[in-house]
Amino acid sequence: MGNAEKTVLLINPLWQGLDEPFEHLGLGYLAACLRRSGIGTEICNLPLTGDPVAAVLEMTADKKVGLIGVSITFQESAAEILSFTARLKGRTEVPLVLGGIYPTFAAEEIMSLFPAVDYIVKGEGEKTLPELAEVLFTGGNAREVAGIFGRTGEEIWETADRPSVGDLDSLPFPVRDLLPEVLEQTGYASLLSSRGCYGRCTFCSVNAFFARFGAKYRMRSVENVLAEMEELQRNYGVRNFAFNDANFICGRKGRERAFEFAEALLKRGIKARFSIQCRVNDVEKELFALLKKAGLCKVFLGVESGSQTVLDRFQKDATVVQNLEALKVLSDLDIFVAMGFIMFDYRTTFAELAENMAFLRVVRQVTGKPYLAEVDPVSKVLPFAGTKVEAELKKLGRYRGNTLSFSYSMADPLVEAAYRGLKAASSVSRKIKTLRGRSVYREFDWETGKIKD
Repeated sequence: MGNAEKTVLLINPLWQGLDEPFEHLGLGYLAACLRRSGIGTEICNLPLTGDPVAAVLEMTADKKVGLIGVSITFQESAAEILSFTARLKGRTEVPLVLGGIYPTFAAEEIMSLFPAVDYIVKGEGEKTLPELAEVLFTGGNAREVAGIFGRTGEEIWETADRPSVGDLDSLPFPVRDLLPEVLEQTGYASLLSSRGCYGRCTFCSVNAFFARFGAKYRMRSVENVLAEMEELQRNYGVRNFAFNDANFICGRKGRERAFEFAEALLKRGIKARFSIQCRVNDVEKELFALLKKAGLCKVFLGVESGSQTVLDRFQKDATVVQNLEALKVLSDLDIFVAMGFIMFDYRTTFAELAENMAFLRVVRQVTGKPYLAEVDPVSKVLPFAGTKVEAELKKLGRYRGNTLSFSYSMADPLVEAAYRGLKAASSVSRKIKTLRGRSVYREFDWETGKIKD
């Protein structure tokens, strides 16, 4: 079979813990770069379509697939997804490659535990995956492809890291084959206007991932972002946009770009509603008033804690006062807030728990229920692969299991007991809500910018 006959199948697998289907921009970018290289590519978004393994296998045969790519977006989903890949690979001889932040940091462990995995792409895959596909389709040597882990018999090998893409504007817009179905189910299209973050949070793998392969933070130009938005409006009638940037506003340059973006939206008369994610120390009234005027309706805000000792331990480089100030600015502007919050970590004390509970009561007073998403009362810091939290727990001997199934106990046994009790109570509450046909967590309404009734 010649190169022109072979295609790549990119799969976003099912995960039972997913609340709703989503458009996988990472696969969209990979597909765009593969097609630009002349390689036929299909995207299979299983959370959206619900196709079983049999349907994927049928697609593999019908499309003459020569390489299967599987994304692991969330580390919590890894065990379920790797089980799926094992079942899939048990019924086809097509080479299988994984990608994502988690596989990058846990590549050797994954390949040792799952012989079904032939390759793992390290870092960004826009250049690596087309090169790997071309080499495999033409009978070349995969060891000459930078940026991968590979398997030859019993041997697991690794090639040199590949630098990340310097100019994000040079990338083609992501493929949107499944966007009509996404819009029907979610009501919005996703966008990435930047990659990375300037923060140094101990629990986040984003910083470690991007810093390893190049700049910690890169931005697309405003013109490039607006061109994609206009194309989506023209071709698909999109009016609601969710920016998936880890941090939409990143320091001084990010602030300048955010002003430029909002002003350009207003000047061009682009009618859109959009959401962003950002840190509390990037929230200021003048900028967010302008963003609100341009269409900002929702902010995922990385608050994380109402205890200063915890914020310092997390290396948030922010204060409790800044947390409340940011929440008040957004509340005063009637912008919906989904608050990132972590109630427990391995060093949590009862004093810190009390500070968190008091903080949440103040937050309710500041924001009002119509503009604040529900906070999980038993959220716990997770030792994701590549994070400082993972490294410290292992150093302290508190880390149990592996990256597929990990756990740890808290330093204070009484706090651990309190956590377990609250978790059990929360589980019962969620089950009662489900039986009554109510949503476990209050949902955001894109049309009103508030909580759904």
